[in-house]
Amino acid sequence: MLTPKKIEAFKPQEKRYVVTDTHGLTLRVYPTGVKAWYLRTSFQGRSADTLLGHWPELSLKQARQVVRRKRKALGLELPKGFVFRDAFRIWCELKKGRIVSYKTERRMIERYLLRPLSSKQLDEINAPLIIQLLRPIQDSGKQVTLKRVLMRCREILDLAVCAGYIHHNPIERLSRIYAVPEVTPMPAIKWQELPKAILVFSTAPRKMQVLFLFSLCSMLRPGEIAKLRWDWIEGDILTIPAEVMKKRREHRVPLTKELLYLLGEAKRISKHPKSSFVFAGTGGSKPMSSQTLAKFLHASELKGKLVAHGCRSIARSWLADHNILYDAAEACLAHLTGSAVSRAYQRSDFLDTRRKAMEQWCSYVFDCARCADILLE
Repeated sequence: MLTPKKIEAFKPQEKRYVVTDTHGLTLRVYPTGVKAWYLRTSFQGRSADTLLGHWPELSLKQARQVVRRKRKALGLELPKGFVFRDAFRIWCELKKGRIVSYKTERRMIERYLLRPLSSKQLDEINAPLIIQLLRPIQDSGKQVTLKRVLMRCREILDLAVCAGYIHHNPIERLSRIYAVPEVTPMPAIKWQELPKAILVFSTAPRKMQVLFLFSLCSMLRPGEIAKLRWDWIEGDILTIPAEVMKKRREHRVPLTKELLYLLGEAKRISKHPKSSFVFAGTGGSKPMSSQTLAKFLHASELKGKLVAHGCRSIARSWLADHNILYDAAEACLAHLTGSAVSRAYQRSDFLDTRRKAMEQWCSYVFDCARCADILLE
């Protein structure tokens, strides 16, 4: 059998020569150095050679896939072609570092798709097969998971089409047979209930108190807070790089006196004061888990009433009830507003307006914290 290294090593000779692979695939090496793929088939005692393409434009794997398709059309024995794992590798290469939830999405794909489909020939994957794989997720009522798994599967097969592994995506329209999942808002209390909620943290470790108050005041997502670095802070501005943000846009956070106090507390109580992370994990070389606050809330009296992401909802509701300009309020949460065209013209991040709004909001949060006696100002 041929290998990419063997093919590269073939040198031109005075006359054309032929090297065989499997299932009728041959490689012709011409005196000019050109290497061409052919498929040799036999019918009624006669042989015929069909040009498939040239190397390296058509790789060994791609040539074998073309042979597979042509032999399948002729009803002949099929060689092995590209499998789901090959397309998944392309997805990983493209998505790693480009989507915030890459690790989570990859684990989901590995669990629901890669395990049963890893060695499955791509041209043998069809809609009925995917429906069968998704049925346990559907029966369990996990509609959001179902939607995400189907979306990622469609992406992977789209990439397989782009790579020339298959001619078309067999599940291109599969989403039409599934009901649109109902979106259930994440549990969050009303901002008026915050004084009572903060009381739950009166006996919590100091690190957890600081983390909760920082989550409320900064309005950042849990994953963004976990990755915060000290060198992102300059004066009273925290600048989070685009690659860390969900929307892949740089986000500036005006640091109020309350946020600056909390950052100072984080540094003071840290077991790893020399760490580059504001909230360092075990050892200090990596950030804390983005689930740290979520796990505490889940084990507390607030279970089912408030999740870590819900801190943003509390803040957003307060901003709305205090007549903060809509675009500025959305900018506090790093949400995008308007169309792509309008954003191309309106590029302000409302920093000064947000600072005033956040000063009022942080003041309210700290008033609640003082009532719970969890501040040591």
